[in-house]
Amino acid sequence: MKTINQLAVGAALLFGAAALSSCSEDKNEMIGTWTSSTPEVVVPAIEGATSATAITTFEFSEGAEKSNGPVKMTKDYTVTAPDSVGNAINYTVKASVEGKWTREEKGDDDYYLSFDQNTLDVAGVDAPDGLGAVTANFLGSLAQYSKIEDVDVTKDGSVLSFELESTDAKVSFTKK
Repeated sequence: MKTINQLAVGAALLFGAAALSSCSEDKNEMIGTWTSSTPEVVVPAIEGATSATAITTFEFSEGAEKSNGPVKMTKDYTVTAPDSVGNAINYTVKASVEGKWTREEKGDDDYYLSFDQNTLDVAGVDAPDGLGAVTANFLGSLAQYSKIEDVDVTKDGSVLSFELESTDAKVSFTKK
């Protein structure tokens, strides 16, 4: 009887360990398109703007391996700035870049993001000549996303949150 109990306990432990390792290997809950829950204020970071906000979107895709895959980051900027005679003009700019996400080996809820600046695309609608200030802001923001920690998706799959290692700020995104 003692041997049967030991076998049952051993089998349960092995089954539990297998289930845990399988969950962590397949745990890429962030796969999908996510949009920031609140606009980010980017003034005075955009030179000359009287007001500017950005909405950030991440598109995480499944890779050939469970530990990495493609990612695309897009920021939609809404900017108000004076024109040459001082009248306020509004314009929008969309900036995007592609890259790769890689799950950290030690922690299955921490990820590294690397972006290929050769894929940078910045385009404005009704924007004045020279999108240099918006481009500089976008490129500068990439560093804060180089490592995201404590990635969590709500049980209903509608909210993604994580902590930025660079600033310890907690950010939230909704499923698009």
